[in-house]
Amino acid sequence: MSAIVYDTGALIAAERNRRTFVAQHETLLAARVRPLVPAGVLAQAWNARPSSAVLHRVLRGCEVLPLTESRAKAAAELCHRAGSNDAVDASVVLTAIEYLDAPILTDDLGDLGKLVDASGHTRIRVARP
Repeated sequence: MSAIVYDTGALIAAERNRRTFVAQHETLLAARVRPLVPAGVLAQAWNARPSSAVLHRVLRGCEVLPLTESRAKAAAELCHRAGSNDAVDASVVLTAIEYLDAPILTDDLGDLGKLVDASGHTRIRVARP
């Protein structure tokens, strides 16, 4: 595995300093696995307060991917196929697809699973942080 996609639940785990997630993140970095964060996920989870220092530290090890026009349109199409209205979740699934069916860390297993099914990329693993 060369990449993993963080959904908002993973970043919330960082903000709340959940030690199991922080240890998992550090293990991924040590194994040279690149954590990917779609820009919409960052927008949902960002907190600039100093009390969010762990979130800030985790994000330094992540690559934040822009929401381009083509990605936004593809997310909308995936939402239509899945019967969803969460374009951020769709962008997470599309990022996983773009990075060779990279696994996804999320607290939203149901919605992400539905989007993965609609994408046809059933090899994508969706797990809790």
